Amino acid sequence: MAPTPLRIKINALNRLVKEEGLYLQEAQEQEIRIQALREAGADEYEIKKQIEVLEDTKKMVPEIRKKIQSTLEGLKAAGESDNEEDNVAAKETIKKVEEFLA
Repeated sequence: MAPTPLRIKINALNRLVKEEGLYLQEAQEQEIRIQALREAGADEYEIKKQIEVLEDTKKMVPEIRKKIQSTLEGLKAAGESDNEEDNVAAKETIKKVEEFLA
């Protein structure tokens, strides 16, 4: 059986939340990497490139946050499905994401 439109929105929202977490984790790891390079006396060019990677990663977080907000609004507007399991999952996901964004 194909997923319902409501289930698709739920999965998309969960994926975006996970993606934001991965970007935040990557930024943290990149900061540690830059610090290690500085302590090791690495080439300035190498450090500069790693800083650029960090900045690019940090730029993605607000973009993902906007997508999360948009998808959350879409899920709220989607209404209910004939599938009660999807309705419960949607309510739980909305609550979880609203707490995440708070």
